[in-house]
Amino acid sequence: MSIEFCYTVDFLGQPDSPNLFSQQLLQNIEDISGTSPVLRIGGNTQDLAQYCENCLQAMNSTYRPGSTEAINVTFSKSLFKILNENGPSSQEYVFGLNLGRNNVEIAKAELTGALAYLNQSKLIAYELGNEPDHYVWPIVNYRSPATWDMLAYVKQTMEWLSQLSAGQRFQYGSIATSPTLAGDWTMVQAIKLGIHQLDTVKIISSHAYPGHVCTSEFAALVKLENYVNHLNTVQYFSAYIGEIDAAKSVGLTYHMGETNSAACHGKDGISNTMGALLWTIDYSLYLASLGADRLFFHNGVGDFFYSMWEPVALNDSAPAHINPQYYSMLLLADVVADLDSPRVYRASHLDTYDLAHYAIYDGFVLQKLVLLNMHYHNSSTETRPLKSINVAPVLGKDIKMKRLTAPNSIAKTGVTWGMQAVDETGKIAGEEVTETRSDGVVILFASEAVIVEKNSS
Repeated sequence: MSIEFCYTVDFLGQPDSPNLFSQQLLQNIEDISGTSPVLRIGGNTQDLAQYCENCLQAMNSTYRPGSTEAINVTFSKSLFKILNENGPSSQEYVFGLNLGRNNVEIAKAELTGALAYLNQSKLIAYELGNEPDHYVWPIVNYRSPATWDMLAYVKQTMEWLSQLSAGQRFQYGSIATSPTLAGDWTMVQAIKLGIHQLDTVKIISSHAYPGHVCTSEFAALVKLENYVNHLNTVQYFSAYIGEIDAAKSVGLTYHMGETNSAACHGKDGISNTMGALLWTIDYSLYLASLGADRLFFHNGVGDFFYSMWEPVALNDSAPAHINPQYYSMLLLADVVADLDSPRVYRASHLDTYDLAHYAIYDGFVLQKLVLLNMHYHNSSTETRPLKSINVAPVLGKDIKMKRLTAPNSIAKTGVTWGMQAVDETGKIAGEEVTETRSDGVVILFASEAVIVEKNSS
């Protein structure tokens, strides 16, 4: 999970005063899977941030009127106290440093503060800069198009990392452009240029958004039907196979380091629906089947419609609340729960545009199936269709399953996982329901998903 840098305090709270809603939502994942999701603290505003060790506020952000991303951020040592203390016991982080301002002393000060005040056992990596391929955009304007390319980026970051690293682990890249469009701006090219030869580079990171709402013209193209099409998802993200394989070929971990449905914060009525929730699960499992180690879905406050949850009340009528996306974290936590070495395989020969099949192994032993019926369903226009899936050949006839459901694909509320829902405090409420069948057949309605296992009880 990725948090826009300027909203870290909104999500996690103040020193000695954690955000109890966020804390509970993260704790739910730890309770199921044994570990809280890694939080990446970064995004556009990491390249606007500066460290002020003894400033009174943990974080101080300046905004333009009407904007939901800060134009200037300062943070103090108190931010590291928040990271140390305000999450579950297993909480770990990727922490973003400033490359955009083109001043290595800014990054040095940030790293010095982190080394002094952040519990390093909670850190899986630092990250130097966010989406450097966008630094030449007029709206960003961190570098000159005449001199800034992948070679210049690699040269500068290798020089900086030699000054910064001091044995620290770094996540490298954060390239935003799809490999199909990026030219030299790919992690394959970065590896060819030798970045893996730096001992401190341990993780390769890409960013991906299959759509964007940054202009009204492109926002009109963002439609839920495109996201609930499993074959569309496979086609789009297969472009990252080369990036993943390149990282693995030199012994590096691969992260999809920032991602979500549509760049520029998502689209209301699409990014915050049951259909987008199913897309999140499908995308996560597909990328895992390709060898990706982690995905970090991006989050912010206010008009970040793709966020897992809204961490603070925006006004009297908009309290802190989860979005449907959060249930993807619960389901995926259940996928890996009790498995020592989970592996994900896509049963591609069975898949259709609206049906996805994933086999979950522990080592080399099949343990679970995840089935998604992504058929677009609006209850006002059709009877809810269903699919019957016979899993007896692989799991036997005695099976049990846990069901993710909602009224329809466009639902923003009413989602349940095993007939349980998340309440206003962030706790999982209600009695869990596990379904059983003795014929090995799964009945899966449109806009539903299930985890299926052998019923050994």
